Amino acid sequence: MKPGEPSQTAAMVTLLRAVGDAGISHVPDFRDPTARRLLPSAWSNRLLRAETMLKRGPSTLLEVTRHGADMMVLRTLVIDEHVREAVRRGARQMVILGAGLDGRAYRLRDLADVDVFEVDHPATQAFKKARVGALDLVAKSVTFVEVNFERDRLEDKLSSAGFRASVHTVWLWEGVTMYLTRDATQATLRSIARAGDAAATLVVNYHTKHRAFLMNLLLRIWSEPQIGHWSAEAMAAELRELGFRIEADTSAADWAVRYGIALPRYGLRNAVRVVVARR
Repeated sequence: MKPGEPSQTAAMVTLLRAVGDAGISHVPDFRDPTARRLLPSAWSNRLLRAETMLKRGPSTLLEVTRHGADMMVLRTLVIDEHVREAVRRGARQMVILGAGLDGRAYRLRDLADVDVFEVDHPATQAFKKARVGALDLVAKSVTFVEVNFERDRLEDKLSSAGFRASVHTVWLWEGVTMYLTRDATQATLRSIARAGDAAATLVVNYHTKHRAFLMNLLLRIWSEPQIGHWSAEAMAAELRELGFRIEADTSAADWAVRYGIALPRYGLRNAVRVVVARR
């Protein structure tokens, strides 16, 4: 990660949301206008090439691009649903762990009465702070919380930033656990359990297996290899031990059925998952 720039994977995820917002997805009517505004310059050029391809009409490469965006579009939509449900149940704080270039505080109007805390590496946050001035904030507030998970206690950093342990909170951990060791994931989950004493909703995105060799090779070249995977049973056991009850655990294959699209039959369609737990 370069100083003042987001991670490559954060940029890639944002590009896929932007591609979906441009209509290059099989999921109809997906919108995330924040994604385009948050893209680093080099990745904006990739988006422009995809839009040019769309204008030229149907092609094999365009169809491959659509399928590439589908997974991220589906993941975004499903997590949005869980966040909205948590707010309906009374959540008035939201903590986004490894927030990257997440745009929810600038597009989910359900967060109008919710204080959002975005936790991430200082380099990614520096880049994001320089970009969000052009976006309209729709959440009640956004606070950036710089945390080095190797030396900082999450609960202490949040408390210093104004987080209130007594307020119902929705915790979102998307696109991170697959880059962490099991010990690091367990430590963060324990920090979440310690941080609040009120009702809580926890939304965790995880993988049950590693990505295909070529994709993981690219991630290793970026120095961001995927090293963490959990079985659904192991993740559920970990959360229950911390006092959470599992409400749902669904895969990309489930999301595709929900939104009426067909995913190619590759391994990750069942391995990419989102678990929702409450206490």
